[in-house]
Amino acid sequence: MDLTRITYAGRKVYRESHTGNTWAPGDTKLVPAIAAEKLLRFAEFNHASAATAKDETPADDGKPTDAELEAAMVVQDEANRAKEQERQMLESMLLTVQSMDKNTLEQYALKYEVNLDKRQGVAKLRSEVATLIEQFGAR
Repeated sequence: MDLTRITYAGRKVYRESHTGNTWAPGDTKLVPAIAAEKLLRFAEFNHASAATAKDETPADDGKPTDAELEAAMVVQDEANRAKEQERQMLESMLLTVQSMDKNTLEQYALKYEVNLDKRQGVAKLRSEVATLIEQFGAR
């Protein structure tokens, strides 16, 4: 896994959704390269090597320690596990929709504040509810 060390220079605590990290002002963390690319678009985030180049000692070569790597891997694993769990929940709900009748589909659509036209066929209603689940997530 390719990890990048970045520093947060914002004024407020920031919680980002890519890795689930919570950033306090002045924090420096290892994040996956994909998440770092997205975060570095913001002015509050900088490469840690550029932000702390003057503070480095000859013994500190800017490479992550084993503890930092382990912590970054744990955070990434937790984020991956949460995404996988969400995907499984969505998939199971879509399978459940395929066995619902018209009345149940109408009741479920009300969770999304959508009134279905029960004059339509069951297949059409199922596709509409499936679209709602894919668009807004399972409720």
